[in-house]
Amino acid sequence: MENEIRSLLGTALGELFGPEAAAVNLVLEVPRDRSHGDLATNVAMSLARTLKKPPRKIAEELVAHLEGQDTFLESITIAGPGFINFRIGSSIWHHSLADILKKKTAYGRTHAGEDFPVMVEYVSANPTGPLNVVNARAAAFGDTLVRLFDAAGYKVASEFYINDVGRQIDLLGESLLARYEQVQGRGEGQIPEDGYQGEYLIELAQELDAKEIDASLADKSDSEKRDIMSRHAVEKLRAWQEKDLKAYGTQFDRWFYQHELYPQGVEDTFKLLQEKGLVEERDGAQWFRATQFGDDQDRVLIRANGDPTYFLADLAYHTSKESRGIKRSIDIWGPDHHGYIERMQSAMEALGFGRDWLEVLIVQQVNLLSDGKQVKMSKRKGEFITLQDLIEEVGKDAARFFFLQRRAESHLDFDLDLAKKENDENPVFYVKYAHARISGVIRKATEQGVSESQDADLSLLKEAPELALIKVLHRFPAIIASAAAQREPHRLTTYLREVAQAFHLFYHECRVISDNSDLTSARLALCRASQIVVSNGLSLMDISAPERM
Repeated sequence: MENEIRSLLGTALGELFGPEAAAVNLVLEVPRDRSHGDLATNVAMSLARTLKKPPRKIAEELVAHLEGQDTFLESITIAGPGFINFRIGSSIWHHSLADILKKKTAYGRTHAGEDFPVMVEYVSANPTGPLNVVNARAAAFGDTLVRLFDAAGYKVASEFYINDVGRQIDLLGESLLARYEQVQGRGEGQIPEDGYQGEYLIELAQELDAKEIDASLADKSDSEKRDIMSRHAVEKLRAWQEKDLKAYGTQFDRWFYQHELYPQGVEDTFKLLQEKGLVEERDGAQWFRATQFGDDQDRVLIRANGDPTYFLADLAYHTSKESRGIKRSIDIWGPDHHGYIERMQSAMEALGFGRDWLEVLIVQQVNLLSDGKQVKMSKRKGEFITLQDLIEEVGKDAARFFFLQRRAESHLDFDLDLAKKENDENPVFYVKYAHARISGVIRKATEQGVSESQDADLSLLKEAPELALIKVLHRFPAIIASAAAQREPHRLTTYLREVAQAFHLFYHECRVISDNSDLTSARLALCRASQIVVSNGLSLMDISAPERM
């Protein structure tokens, strides 16, 4: 309907004021005061300077022009200095309701993305320990964004990048070797000063097959032993991470190991930059001329000792993405990587992909609150910090919903006590309870011998709460499209709370099962449509939609 109104306005503007006016950016919004109408535009105020007319006068001419046409609009009114409000006829809303009932699980899906190929790379935590709460937030955000892209018609792929090369992996191997020696009772087993002290390495060491490990370590040098234990540590920890993410409802199309880039991918990327004349040698090191592309300094690609930098590996990884047909790489990074964005986008421009080819979204820190106080991130004190612990504490559904309630770039206070409440104060409980209540109404009707009718007369739905609910349900496809386009999954949680609120009002104001069989059928159809939208919305966040609570 929004598109139809834009078309009507565009035609009217062209006929009244010429092509320049018709080309203006038309903004349609739901009025804050819903009594004013269903949609509103400030186009008259936007054109006032261009047309050299008072906005109210422009609005009056537009309304007079539109009122003479036979449209689906029930009324067009002017408010304030020149806002134009549109009220849509009830038959259109009834048609929208029928569309929901027809499409069922497909309702909400659009072709807005036009099969544009995007890759969302997210979490990508180092394989050096269990996933933490910031990883949990990134997982909920990234996974929901992938689902939104798919529903909005993009060709989307998801990937987890495993940083399994470098000094931190060497330290991990040395730390696991020390823990293994301890577990086997062969002395203290000295962990490196800057190694990994976590008790999870004791658990990992206990899981290793001693006979197999001892055989593989026999007659090996210290560096060889370190590398062997590094490989075991990476695979074990990656498996743990994958298991926890799966329990959290998050899966990836591919787990990409950094070591896959060596040597070919790294060498090819370096040569590509060389061929473009963007590499120069300084003090034995190879530098990328990043300042030519807006970076604040040039960057080292290969150190004087011949070792490639992480930066070069990252360029090789993104070159790999582009070679796989990805037209937009959306990377979800933690707050400590903010300063890395300009460096990477400069390099993407240098490689010929364009700065916009790489889009970086930052997921901010999380503060866990219990009894109104911040939970200290200390495993030694027995206070959880891992994704697995969070799932055990509040459940997958609550964790995901709470992480998705705010913009990713905003700091988040996660109230653990609220997440465990089973009342309307808890937003995820409120939405899930709406689904359970709807299911209960439909179930009660069936038990009373009242069946849903495929031919229900939806025109009987005339009460204000009925129409208000239908109007909210109608917005679902637009919510999906905008949440995907703006990379804002929090729009979904806000919307579902609005649906739940509208349904609860309808439920209290309008008796669903009554002696009027035709009205009962129509209201049951509205219940079913509400159930479809809530279920579809929760599914996009991989949150369960219970039949009973």
